[in-house]
Amino acid sequence: MSLTSIMREGFSKEVVANIPIPKNQFKFSKECIACPRTKNYALIGTAFDYLLRSELKRLHPYAIENEFIAEDSISLVATHIQLRGYFQAGNMQVTERELSAMVNVAKEYKEKRAAFLSRGILTRDFVEVTIRFARMDSIFRAGVYDDVEKEVDPLDIEDMIALYNLIPDEFKKSSVPILLDSTFGEASKKVGGADVDLIMGDTIIDIKTTKEMKLDEYVWSQIVGYLVLADEAHINEGILPKIENLGLYFSRYGYLWKINASYVRGNRNYEKVKRKLLEK
Repeated sequence: MSLTSIMREGFSKEVVANIPIPKNQFKFSKECIACPRTKNYALIGTAFDYLLRSELKRLHPYAIENEFIAEDSISLVATHIQLRGYFQAGNMQVTERELSAMVNVAKEYKEKRAAFLSRGILTRDFVEVTIRFARMDSIFRAGVYDDVEKEVDPLDIEDMIALYNLIPDEFKKSSVPILLDSTFGEASKKVGGADVDLIMGDTIIDIKTTKEMKLDEYVWSQIVGYLVLADEAHINEGILPKIENLGLYFSRYGYLWKINASYVRGNRNYEKVKRKLLEK
């Protein structure tokens, strides 16, 4: 289980029933600026998370980074291969051959990322290897192997560049502490795993590289769940700042939507939702 699976398996309905979606505070647009160019929606969503993370680390060297999920996938596969000779993914047996390819892609990604952080020049080669690197996330998150050696669609590279060009000044010019792909300490473990894309100062931001700009049941419950975990981490461990704002960055629209955390935390049902989620 994880926060994502808890919400997808029904708890999102309980969240929304107790803490309603603030639809009257959500301004949306139907005009997608950087629309998808292929059907590789999930992959590009993951890859853009990595690209945005690289850009923020370049602009804000002080930003604190968590480990890459792709590297957790490598460690997971390597451990299983050492024990039994292969890793059983949902779609195939992953052997030394695939592991070697993963290690090579990770090495290339780190080299090209270091050059990007140093020079600030976004190259197609770096975008391409970022997409290959992002393919590895599916092992750790879903137990599925996505071939890192498979050719990258040039349209996906164009898509990534378009998304990169929409990154707002609010991200680029920030002077507050930044946490990239942060977990919530022991609170994350209570729900079987959870990490949030970005914490800027006192604001949690979830990146949504979706075709539509919408605030639905799942999206809302997810951001509420992040606040619950962040509060636990802040109060019990002192490892995160007190969160005052919740944000959703719709990357295909270049739009950051925010709402004050008091809308959630001030709801009389918040403590009940918090208790039930942590019991999960």
